[in-house]
Amino acid sequence: MFRKASITVVAALLIASGISAVPASAAKISNGVACTKVNATTSVSGYKYKCAKNPLVKNSKLTWLSAECLTAVTQYQAAVKARADLANVADQTAALDTEYNTAVAALASTTAALEKARAQVTQSQATMNASTNPADKQKLATAISKLANAVLVLSGAKTKLSTQVKDLESKKALLASAPGQLKTNADDAKASANLLCAKGF
Repeated sequence: MFRKASITVVAALLIASGISAVPASAAKISNGVACTKVNATTSVSGYKYKCAKNPLVKNSKLTWLSAECLTAVTQYQAAVKARADLANVADQTAALDTEYNTAVAALASTTAALEKARAQVTQSQATMNASTNPADKQKLATAISKLANAVLVLSGAKTKLSTQVKDLESKKALLASAPGQLKTNADDAKASANLLCAKGF
């Protein structure tokens, strides 16, 4: 009788103080709490948990991990992989430099050819205007037409090569800054994972 009265009094005190009675099993579930069935899932107060090994902990055992923790860990692993994939940055830089130098040389050659074709058009036009021989005028007109077409082709090629050179310059700059940026990304992701996977969360 005394035991029943004590339980009733405790329950009344909990309700009066605004504390809800929570099942003991539910109250124990949080990050880092041991569990036994791998991939088991449960929800506590709206938070989802999964029974798994924490990749951030060496020789980790099965524990409950929140959904937020698992998402943060996945993001951290992706950041680490991205950094590892760029380990051969020297080789990538060398290949990019070769492609860039080839594009720059092609642009210079195309620019020179374009300027020459334009000069020939101007010269041929002046010669045709000064000529009084109909046959010569016809030949010059045909030559000018071909040169004009060459000017159009070379002008288009120059535009494409100029764009390619600018793109390669951007890639070189991005590649040069990539190692530092990827390290920052990995550090940030790890900090978030450590926070969200902290015991008791």
